[in-house]
Amino acid sequence: MILTGIPRSGTTLACTLLNRLPDTVALHEPMSPRMLMGLSLPEGVNDRVAGFFAAQRRSLLERGEAVSRGIDGKIPDNSYAATPGPNGLRASVVREGIVHFEKPLARSFRLVIKHPGCFTALLGALRQRFPCHAIVRNPLAILLSWQTTEANSNNGRQPAAEIFDDDLRHRLDAEPDPLGRQLAMLAWSFGQYARHLPAEAVIRYEDLVATGGRSLRGVSPAADGLEEPLHSRNTNPLYVGVDVAAIGRRLLATTGPHWDFYSPDSVGELIARLAPGNPDNGRGAAG
Repeated sequence: MILTGIPRSGTTLACTLLNRLPDTVALHEPMSPRMLMGLSLPEGVNDRVAGFFAAQRRSLLERGEAVSRGIDGKIPDNSYAATPGPNGLRASVVREGIVHFEKPLARSFRLVIKHPGCFTALLGALRQRFPCHAIVRNPLAILLSWQTTEANSNNGRQPAAEIFDDDLRHRLDAEPDPLGRQLAMLAWSFGQYARHLPAEAVIRYEDLVATGGRSLRGVSPAADGLEEPLHSRNTNPLYVGVDVAAIGRRLLATTGPHWDFYSPDSVGELIARLAPGNPDNGRGAAG
């Protein structure tokens, strides 16, 4: 099972929830994009991914461990620190290594591998052999998270996707404004999901939270029994330090496939909650 999504959309949280299920293991970005560079599409890429799946299945069945990003041998529910560092940005707290799973696994257990960047870029090839799902989130919340995290997306770049999509790379190269690049990244990501996935394979972060994880049932049927007490981070207090209204207006002035998943009103409502004193919350400025 392939899991992808927009960076900061909740894919790591999804992995954490899936790992609480019996006979299910979800790995957090265990494959380096370099492992897939230069391979033919779709056969070469899919063969390499299938081989990686097989190797990790063997390791999990024989030793209870697999390659993944994590902290102290575990996969957290958030890849970034809760508080900013001296530069005002939240740093990544996960590292590549070995993670351990202390639960019994049947030989037919469900293995999920997620990567936001390269799997989104390669979705057209991957979907020909693997079941694929994607996590999305209110586009304004994603933009605000990008402003507060120490990652390539903060500068409007996504190297793990750009190395597989020349059009995306050229589009970002041509945009001098970081926010303009971020908006282009958003539109590209949503466009990939609209183009390559059926509607039921795209999971909204907001639904993931509201259902306590049950909206992951398409990834693993056992998720239908989840009742986790989850709280939305769309109104994270850290976002208040960002010019929410200005970013919201730029977003609402765009066109693109993101509006097939979220309405302008949902963005306007988030602006109003985060910047209540602003006379113009931007609601309805664009469709």
